[in-house]
Amino acid sequence: MIQIPSHAPTAAPSTPSPHASTDGRWRRRTAACLAALLLAGCATTDLPPISQHGQHFEALPDERALWDEAIEEEAVMLEHVVLYDDPLLEDYLHELVDLLEPPGMAANPDLRYTVRVIDDPALNAFAYPHGSLYLHTGLLARLEDEAQLATVLAHEMTHVEHRHMLRYRRGMHNRQMAIGAIALAASVLASIDAWDEAAEGDYAAAAAIELFSSVLINVGAELAFLASVNGYGRELEWEADYGAFDKMAAAGFDVDQGAVVYEILQEGHDGPSDLEVFFFGSHPRLEERRHAAISWSTARSSGTELAAAPTATDPALEPPPETPPETATTAIAQTEAERRERFVARLQPVVAGEASANFEIGRLALAEQQTTRALAAAPRNPSLHLLAAELHLAQADERPEEEPQRRDQARQALDRARALELDTATSERLDALDARLGATGDTQAAQLGGR
Repeated sequence: MIQIPSHAPTAAPSTPSPHASTDGRWRRRTAACLAALLLAGCATTDLPPISQHGQHFEALPDERALWDEAIEEEAVMLEHVVLYDDPLLEDYLHELVDLLEPPGMAANPDLRYTVRVIDDPALNAFAYPHGSLYLHTGLLARLEDEAQLATVLAHEMTHVEHRHMLRYRRGMHNRQMAIGAIALAASVLASIDAWDEAAEGDYAAAAAIELFSSVLINVGAELAFLASVNGYGRELEWEADYGAFDKMAAAGFDVDQGAVVYEILQEGHDGPSDLEVFFFGSHPRLEERRHAAISWSTARSSGTELAAAPTATDPALEPPPETPPETATTAIAQTEAERRERFVARLQPVVAGEASANFEIGRLALAEQQTTRALAAAPRNPSLHLLAAELHLAQADERPEEEPQRRDQARQALDRARALELDTATSERLDALDARLGATGDTQAAQLGGR
């Protein structure tokens, strides 16, 4: 199994060779893609959501072919990415998915959601059409509460429920625009050019951020690349947004947090490369979505009818049973404090890991924010106090005007770590930082004495 460490700098990207794959998997996926397109013909893109069929849902022939293609592609992708191994976190994510899933969707016999986390700093989440949902640690570490996490999950779930990959592919076929290797290569070249321009002077950070998209390109993961980077187009993305808000409201989540998610993603564009922010796309589109979330929430609270994105429906199908009115307020049994505590506990290791990763690639401000957040959840973790000390020393090197204050803060962080129970490795790390801090102080004293 090939595993690419998500946070390690890589060599400068190069245009992937169309002959890089020798095992025939690319040819099989391409053949499956063409077969699905031929099956689709000029088929309609006005497909009702899976939840509208409920227990009577049956995948269409080209839909089944698309699922098979996605399953094969997913298996290849999983050989080239590093999954974040935390069973408690995965159980928690599945619990949230169960809360957000409409009854009609849960009743279908063919499709079940699974959630996995990819250890990668990109602000990204995506879904395969057969129900596999993926979240990146980079995005998870930026989310601040459970409702924001529900926004991300519900958006991706709506892509699956509303069959967006199939509808998008049918639409492309009807317009004679297949998403084969040529289109993918063009996207790759555009991405690499943009990265080279954005990453000037900050190669290490850009290399880590670009890793996931490079993996998708190199293994020919067309569907994941489409879902992560390109998106499904304006109409279907709007539909996913509104579907997410509906799911959140039905489950009792604070829909106002949807707008906050878009603000967090907009902040991600201030990093070394706009390519880091795959989820929801460009900055202008994120601003549109933020306003849409505010409008949706305002309209709902005032009882005003809001024009939603067009959704295909089939009057011949019976709608799924409605959620009982009391369920909307009691779907999440825990109190607000209990939900907050659970969210913090499950996400704290992710935040701590991303803090360390961002420190390694020189994103000191973000690393400091995440370290502070992780320490608030785990104040007796000595490794986090040592990371805080390292960050203060690094900030002192970058900002000489802050050096005295930063050195004092580093010393305080070391003292807090020293007061805790340390294993051998942590103790050695503390001693090294202590020596570094002392050596820096001696140098400064000598410089002052010589003046």
